[in-house]
Amino acid sequence: MFGIGSARGETTSTGWVTQVTHPFLFCFLLALCSVAAPAAERGLIDSATLEARYASEPSQFLMVDGVRLHVRDEGRGPALVLLNGHLGSLHMWDPWIPELTRHFRVIRLDYPPYGLSGPDPKGVYSTERAVELVRLLADQLGLQRFHIGGTSNGAMVALFFAIEHPQRVDRLVVSTLPASRPPARQPSAAMRAAAQQLREQAPYQPREFWQAFLEDITANDSVVTPELVTRYHDINNRDGAKAWVDAYIQTQYRIWDTLDVPKYYGRLTRPILLQWGADGVVLPEAIGGQVAALLKGAPVTLRQYRGAGHLPMMEQPAATVRDAIEFLQAR
Repeated sequence: MFGIGSARGETTSTGWVTQVTHPFLFCFLLALCSVAAPAAERGLIDSATLEARYASEPSQFLMVDGVRLHVRDEGRGPALVLLNGHLGSLHMWDPWIPELTRHFRVIRLDYPPYGLSGPDPKGVYSTERAVELVRLLADQLGLQRFHIGGTSNGAMVALFFAIEHPQRVDRLVVSTLPASRPPARQPSAAMRAAAQQLREQAPYQPREFWQAFLEDITANDSVVTPELVTRYHDINNRDGAKAWVDAYIQTQYRIWDTLDVPKYYGRLTRPILLQWGADGVVLPEAIGGQVAALLKGAPVTLRQYRGAGHLPMMEQPAATVRDAIEFLQAR
């Protein structure tokens, strides 16, 4: 979830802060002190353990410009590259995969600093670097022209890629695409309690926090299963991940502080399906229309989904994947 907020205030339930708000809950974590205890004693998890848990078939690891990227490449047909959102991983797209792979070759990746991909030896974590890695991965896989999609800050990566490399993109499918800092709001009681635990246990992020976080950003709480909470807890407690995410957040501040968003977003020319969780609190329903209006140089289709918040592909998978396939196959 790309940032949107002020640099002051209380932590929100999404990783942003209220009015008192900051783009990411992890902005709050930036201020927390790390302890010098060994990783295992801090509750952090090593990469090998995480790969054993979450890199089952068809996961593979490809070296791309010095980065060990976690990739899944499934299905046949026109290629579709999918990008995760903030604090998520390629597993976010699991609900779409059975249907998508009947029609497309689907390439999912964890772009640094997220998921199971390795740290970037260049020490650069940004939207621009993610765009570069997507380009280099596409070159390596022999993808000349393809569809691209993403959610939240992964939607930004997809958008930036299509703006910078329009000759390589056919169509875009994105959800909850930010274009500024999110509106101010009060954090939930659960998130306020989680913030206190974070202060006490940093850099470890306890399971209770991830439960509160996921329940806050979703409208369909039935998707917040114990398995989902465990995965977010485990992957985001990877040893070293917090520092990489902190670095990424700082680059996002610079984007929102310096980018002429209307001018830049207006450069998109490729057809785009913008999917939006109509019942979300992070980027509410009205913002979907505002973002669609910024994409004035492209054919835009906006779809709002009731019963979905910030993760529509997970909260309303049948409707969102149906619309995505229909859009991608249209001519």
